[in-house]
Amino acid sequence: MKKLLIIFLGLSILACEDDINVELPNAEPVIAFDAWIYRKAEKQTIRITRTNTYFDGTEPEGISGASVAVVDGEGTIFPFNEESPGVYSWLPANAADSFGTVGQTYFLDVLIDGKQYGSVSKMGRVPEIDSITWRFEEGRFGDDDSYYAEFWARDFEGMGDAYWIKSWKNGVYSNRPTEINISYDGAFSPDGNADGLTFIQPIRDGINPFDLDENDEFIPPFVEPGEDSIYVEINSITPEAWFFWVQVIEQTDRPGGFGELFASSLANVESNIVSEDGEQVVGFFCVSAVKGLGRRFTEDAIREKPE
Repeated sequence: MKKLLIIFLGLSILACEDDINVELPNAEPVIAFDAWIYRKAEKQTIRITRTNTYFDGTEPEGISGASVAVVDGEGTIFPFNEESPGVYSWLPANAADSFGTVGQTYFLDVLIDGKQYGSVSKMGRVPEIDSITWRFEEGRFGDDDSYYAEFWARDFEGMGDAYWIKSWKNGVYSNRPTEINISYDGAFSPDGNADGLTFIQPIRDGINPFDLDENDEFIPPFVEPGEDSIYVEINSITPEAWFFWVQVIEQTDRPGGFGELFASSLANVESNIVSEDGEQVVGFFCVSAVKGLGRRFTEDAIREKPE
């Protein structure tokens, strides 16, 4: 009986063609932090803005005049100087220097209009990428034949290593919600039973761009060897940052249509940044070690060739 009621309710909703105008209350702006710091020999940037209302598509307002610094566990201060409204940057003293040390703990220290905001993050270890290969897959159900890129790396032994895997095809960063590729101990979650092993195939495959044509038909990520290339980075993140991305995926990769009835409710993603008086903020602070590798798609890069 309960199943019949759900089906009837679904059909009733699908049959409704009336427009529904939802009036949302204007929420008060909150401070948003984009504070992801990477162990790279390049400028590191922290962005601080105020949020807009839900339907406001304008650029968020940058917060000027803040005092921004990152401090390591030994008391070394890395000052981030304002270069434009809301954009604060740190430059290494030497071009070859990188930010941070693996295993070190770092503290975010921000002062805005006399109020202090802070957070803490530890820079985790990150494995080397051994190689990048491609495999052939014959098209099914009308899809075209495809080649899929895979990166090869092994998770460290010992539980608690989390990663954010980024990829660029021909220099274009895969940044859609469906392309967020995170891993915990080489698998999807803390109980993935892949600790110390090679990253599981869905994670390895996650470096391929996911594109649809104007008819919402799947576009193969790679068609044949030639000039295409791919670059992959593994970024170490904290377990808290891994959970942050899980929430981001839930909030941004929405099913749409009838599926929204059973999806998680829209809500702000939890932040690890706190204010001295408990004011709500959004965003995240994380320091990441990085290992990267790139390769062009050539014949000798194919691991499984078609017969």
